[in-house]
Amino acid sequence: MNIKVVLSLFFSCLGLLCSYGQNTIPTRDYHVEIENESVHQYMQDVFYEPHDKSVIDNYRKGIEYREDWPNPVMMNIPQSTADSLYIICCDNKTLLDSLKFRVSAHTSKVELYNFIPNRTYRYQIKDDVEILQQGKIYTSGKLRQIKVCNTVSNVRDLGGWKTTDNMQVRYGKIFRGTDLNGTHIATDEGIEILRGLGITAELDLRADYNEGHNISAFGFTSNGSDEEVPTYYYSSSSGELPSHLTKVTYLKKWRLAFQFIVNNLSQGRTIYEHCVWGRDRTGYLSFFLEGLLGVPYSDLAKDYELTFFSYTSKSTKDSIDKVFDYIETMPGETLREKFNAFFVNKLYVQQSDIDYFRSEMLEQKNSATAIKDIQKENNMYKDELLYDLDGRRVEVLKKGHLYIIKNRHGHTRKVFF
Repeated sequence: MNIKVVLSLFFSCLGLLCSYGQNTIPTRDYHVEIENESVHQYMQDVFYEPHDKSVIDNYRKGIEYREDWPNPVMMNIPQSTADSLYIICCDNKTLLDSLKFRVSAHTSKVELYNFIPNRTYRYQIKDDVEILQQGKIYTSGKLRQIKVCNTVSNVRDLGGWKTTDNMQVRYGKIFRGTDLNGTHIATDEGIEILRGLGITAELDLRADYNEGHNISAFGFTSNGSDEEVPTYYYSSSSGELPSHLTKVTYLKKWRLAFQFIVNNLSQGRTIYEHCVWGRDRTGYLSFFLEGLLGVPYSDLAKDYELTFFSYTSKSTKDSIDKVFDYIETMPGETLREKFNAFFVNKLYVQQSDIDYFRSEMLEQKNSATAIKDIQKENNMYKDELLYDLDGRRVEVLKKGHLYIIKNRHGHTRKVFF
């Protein structure tokens, strides 16, 4: 993100915190479940074992409903004589992950999108002279879907997934989605929304679209002299999976893609990875990245399949299972170790780059937060019957275990806690 923009948002947030609590400014708080109804139910109910059949059709509405978009914060707008107002939001504790919206003052309510789940934001509504309203925004959920514009779909943050060693993938580091200047054409406003999320590098996995043309939806070039413009990578022909898993030419492409990600993360850039539909090549690369971070199989499969909330086509989960079968042949005791072996032994990635990638992409949840999560999730299932995999009743969930949950209607689901 441009340093001037960063400093502007920082001082805006600093002023927001300093002014918060002044009695003369009207205060109003908002609560929102970030995940839309279909996705929320899918995220809560589904636990996949390898080769389980897809169940996503049970959750898709099948009507004109953007299931690839998050729920918005429906914010009331105070009266003003100005033409436009600015809504500035920032993380309550860190001042990071700021979002800034420009809205018309000639409306009573607006929809604000793209917040991070499970955060508390402070916000202010301002005109050019004064603060008109302030308060807090409380968000809940796990998956961060992104609304860009009507012509672009299937955009989401790779962050939020928990790993088997009690870490969590950081939000705001890598985003995935469709192309923006090919089959899907992003509006100027849509590009600005993505830039507002901090995106400063684009990883293009389309087959031959960009070969030799240096075409970027964000205006990046591969040899630009402006130090704020990152090196832009064109994969030319990245290969389809799983058939190309053993072909050297295509394995090299995946290695170059991973190296591009590491190089840009090391320079503080946020990355947008995409192919055409954000489904196959983008889905496979995300599968590799999340597996390397230690995300368990069920969530790997779910993140891949979430793409099908954007399309009416049949899920291709069986394809990702073929990739999983191949990864399972790698040496290692855990799934993460097997992914690690794939990157080292097949892609010839340096272990130091893998370790750096993990350090950039993962955050440790402190013990107090972990305890609260356990208490919260135990309370979540208080009206349901809990069983272990041997059919024995259990009263308290423990981290790192698989359970069968039965509700009062007799319906069961598996939950990895």
